[in-house]
Amino acid sequence: MEQGNLWETVLREVSTSKAVAQKRLLVLGDAGSGKSSVVRQLLRAARGERAGGDGELDDLDVALSYAFMDVGDEDGEDVARVGVFQLASDGAADRELLRLVLDAQTFGGSAAVVVLDWARPWRFVKSLLRWLHVLAAAVDGVCGDAAWTPGRAAVDEGRERLERWLQEYSEDEARGGRADVVLPLGAGVLATNLGLPLVVVCTKADAMRALERERAFGEEDFDHVQQVLRAVCLRLGAALVYTSTHNPDSFDALYRYIAHRLLAAPRAFRANVVDRDAVFVPAGWDSAAKIAYLREPFSAAAAQDAWAADEARYRAVVERASRAADDPGRAEEGACAAADDPGAASLLLSFAAAVPAPRHHAEHSSSAAAAATAAADGMANEVAVEDDQAFFARLHAEQQEQLALEGGDEALDDVRARGSSSRQASSLLRSVHTAESSLSTAAAL
Repeated sequence: MEQGNLWETVLREVSTSKAVAQKRLLVLGDAGSGKSSVVRQLLRAARGERAGGDGELDDLDVALSYAFMDVGDEDGEDVARVGVFQLASDGAADRELLRLVLDAQTFGGSAAVVVLDWARPWRFVKSLLRWLHVLAAAVDGVCGDAAWTPGRAAVDEGRERLERWLQEYSEDEARGGRADVVLPLGAGVLATNLGLPLVVVCTKADAMRALERERAFGEEDFDHVQQVLRAVCLRLGAALVYTSTHNPDSFDALYRYIAHRLLAAPRAFRANVVDRDAVFVPAGWDSAAKIAYLREPFSAAAAQDAWAADEARYRAVVERASRAADDPGRAEEGACAAADDPGAASLLLSFAAAVPAPRHHAEHSSSAAAAATAAADGMANEVAVEDDQAFFARLHAEQQEQLALEGGDEALDDVRARGSSSRQASSLLRSVHTAESSLSTAAAL
């Protein structure tokens, strides 16, 4: 009798216990951007500790690292375990590891974070372009090539879920953050739908003081950067969060937001676009009108169109690299495609003119007047082209490396024997230089 009572008790406890959901968080960003610090602070927040030093964890920025955090409910019981995967670089070998993170089974319970670094704000647009391309390629990998696959079904469900989340967003605490009336998405919202909850995290917000002191950044500069980032995030349906270890609350807010997005829990988060080093823009709150209101004149639509043109150029570089590997004789023909539309806008170029890298800006100022003067003198344009040449050349080389790896040792030996990589890269650089110079001239006019 006692044995029967024991089993009844065990079965009753199991049936009434809360299941622990399995979720995944993918963390992307440039080397030195603060990815590891973000992961550490999230783990501290999950343990109920205040943000501060980096703690006892070793450096996580190696290939694909893994950590986990347990998310509890209001009663303190664990309701989810979140596996945190950090990708070290966008190199071909590291990108292949994303197949271990995102697949048909895990996609619906995953979210992504792209980390940017306020110590290097001039790289914001370029870094976003790079890592969103990596993320989009990973999503395409989940979908597969067939017309219907379990992965494609999971991605489609994720896209519908993300669109519905944005439509139902509300700041009203009484409604738990969900709107009573569902309205169509506004102009420019979720034009690119990856199907994943996405958070753009700008770390080291305390570096703004150094930018003021050493680079003569003004309020208009910080506002312009915020407007550009918000315009891109609006297109992606992403949240934007500024963090700093000097502001522990910023990491607490980031942790709570990620936890509630992963668990699809209705909760209102108050936006903050006034405190320049504590910006918090939840997905679904923003609009083109709100972005323009921060500082006029600014066109979110124009910024989004320029971003879309840069995305197209990025994809074209990848496709040209693939074609050139198959037929080296087509490298020059494909490279000329970059100059086909010299009148197209470029957010990459305009942002580089407004927020130039310090080594090329003698006046140490990024004000609109200084940027316009630099553009008229050709200095800002020359700097942007020089930097982008190295950027696209590296992308091209990595595509060649990936193709060689997929083809095995024979393909790798063939690429080396032909010596095609250097010739194709040179031709590509000339085409990028021509295209960007044409864009700069058109922008100056």
